Amino acid sequence: MSMRSRVASVVLLAFVVAASSAAARSGAGDAEPFTVTSTLDGKKVLPHRIRWLGLPNLPASKVSEVRFLIDGKTRWIERNPPYTYGDDGNWLVTSWLSPGSHRFTVRAKAKGGSTAERTTIAQVLPAPAPPAELAGTWKRALAGFGGTWVLTVNKVGWKIRDPFGTGNLIDVAYLSGGRLQARGGIWTKPHNRQEGNGWCEDRNAPVNYRWAVPANTLTLTLDGPDHCVAKGREAQHVIWAGAWTKVG
Repeated sequence: MSMRSRVASVVLLAFVVAASSAAARSGAGDAEPFTVTSTLDGKKVLPHRIRWLGLPNLPASKVSEVRFLIDGKTRWIERNPPYTYGDDGNWLVTSWLSPGSHRFTVRAKAKGGSTAERTTIAQVLPAPAPPAELAGTWKRALAGFGGTWVLTVNKVGWKIRDPFGTGNLIDVAYLSGGRLQARGGIWTKPHNRQEGNGWCEDRNAPVNYRWAVPANTLTLTLDGPDHCVAKGREAQHVIWAGAWTKVG
């Protein structure tokens, strides 16, 4: 090979290497960074309940988990889409949070180990109190369902403890005309055995009741269909509807 040919070959090789390096840098620069957005983005004041989803920009096959943090503490973890606080179809219910400013963070983790997060700082309003006649603790004996069930009604929601050591914490709305609506479960810790709506996991469908409190007895009557029937469990109204006796 002549000197001129060798020089031309070296120049061509250098050009190819430089072009390849530039293409690699360009490809790396064009790669979309890992990010996550939140359905709370832009919110300044949160209502009593709101859908809270984390939305990573990666396909689900590349997402390991999405964590939901409030004031720096993990309150819920989702590993499958839709990445929803409190279970599929549920809401973030703010009744258990103190009134004032809070930080709501979505932190997504990719299977490769990288993370992305988004934080919203928003105000939480004071939770409304339940009707005075309903507030307090009630009990109901159900021989066919393990024994005595205990219901506590306060501004956070309805806390129901079963005879087996587990329970539920449910958001309840008070309607006009002596009616109320049981809604989704309230979660303050990931998969806490004392929280959520065990009758309506993954559905969190509303169930309406009529209520009355003559003397020291709370009477609940189903007012419409009951869509909350968890696999292997009785329908919600089987436990709820009937007479509850005031405790204390």
